[in-house]
Amino acid sequence: MKRIRPFKFPACLLILLYGLFGCRISPKNPPTQGEDSGRILFGDYCAACHQTDGSGTVEGPPPLVDSDWVKGPESRIIRVVLHGVRGLIRVGEGSYNLEMPGFGAVLSDEAIASLLSYVRAQFGKSSPGIESQDVKRIRAATVDRTDYWTVDELLKIP
Repeated sequence: MKRIRPFKFPACLLILLYGLFGCRISPKNPPTQGEDSGRILFGDYCAACHQTDGSGTVEGPPPLVDSDWVKGPESRIIRVVLHGVRGLIRVGEGSYNLEMPGFGAVLSDEAIASLLSYVRAQFGKSSPGIESQDVKRIRAATVDRTDYWTVDELLKIP
């Protein structure tokens, strides 16, 4: 007899709902710029899926620790946070085929810069931080984007 697995509510959806409706800070006005703000935003928007230590989960979202996606070009990781990503992603020895929602509609350029600067400092082995003007530039260049990025599209971006 085939065993039916119980439905698991996706953790990423929970954190998205929490971020939209229960966040302890206003997404458009993070308390300060910098690592403290980035740490708070990571806890509010990312940790439920990627774990507080950036290790990801076995059958869930990929790890952020020492990931080429975190250490790679800032233009890629900014696009991921702005619009989301879908498709098969390889991180280290693992392959992950999930969707990550974008947060561009709820987070300001400053908040995204703080969040990504924290992620790169914590999990990217001293990758440089992200500036809000870089987020603003990429947001303006992709203003008509309405769908998630695919992995193939992102890998073509230098």
